[in-house]
Amino acid sequence: MKPAVLAQRLAPLTSILRCPRCAAAFSVNDQSLICENRHCFDLSRRGYVNLAPSHDQATEKYDAELFSSRRLVFERGFYLPVAEAIASHLSDAPLTVLDAGCGEGYYTRLLAERFPQAQWIGLDISRDAITAAAREPGRACWLVADLKHLPVADASADVVLDVLTPADYAEFGRVLKPGGLLVKAVPGADYLCEIRRCVAPWLRSGDTYDNARVIGHLKQHADPVQEDEVRVTRPLLPDEARAFLRMTPMTFSVPDEVLGTLSLSEITIHMHILVCRIKEAVK
Repeated sequence: MKPAVLAQRLAPLTSILRCPRCAAAFSVNDQSLICENRHCFDLSRRGYVNLAPSHDQATEKYDAELFSSRRLVFERGFYLPVAEAIASHLSDAPLTVLDAGCGEGYYTRLLAERFPQAQWIGLDISRDAITAAAREPGRACWLVADLKHLPVADASADVVLDVLTPADYAEFGRVLKPGGLLVKAVPGADYLCEIRRCVAPWLRSGDTYDNARVIGHLKQHADPVQEDEVRVTRPLLPDEARAFLRMTPMTFSVPDEVLGTLSLSEITIHMHILVCRIKEAVK
């Protein structure tokens, strides 16, 4: 993507984007985002802006191979029921939606097509993830950004989407407009249970998972107003099985020589979608 094209896409968002160094407002030209204090962030020819340039990518476990594996899984439709559940809680209004921890951009890209009136911003700390997201066609804006310090103005987002990503509820509360919604997706007890059983010796929790702690933490900071549950089990082709084993943090501690010997015949996608309002005390 030519920087000038990216600049046109970013121009309507300069009213809500803020400099990660000083929180000043941005303007955009054909080459850069520049804040009022002259901090400058170049527009990448790859179609994104890096607003976390000091982040050490070398320590990042979420690498290009992982996102390539996720791309295959998403293209085969395994997570489409999750996207459909999220879509059921959105509207055709001209919303501003932040996908915090967007990864390779699957949900933002699909939902941006479904809701063309909305402004969509995908943010992730991984440059590999955002590079993968920006590589695909679509109209969303992609930013490398620290999710604990979102480069977004106070009370500027209608929806924050947080799918299988650690949440900073105070930061989400800061950027959400009054009455704005957090749509959070968390694993269910059977999420990728087939993988969990295979790699149980390398997991602290063994072959079981309980999301009570995650949901309990959420409810300390936000009030759920709606909840959906998605549970689907599908058979796997060999390349799909390999992709699932490579795409999940559950296998990060598994030696490569062991990982290569594992096989799966089916996979379960089990997730809870919680639509919430951040508690005033958190903001």
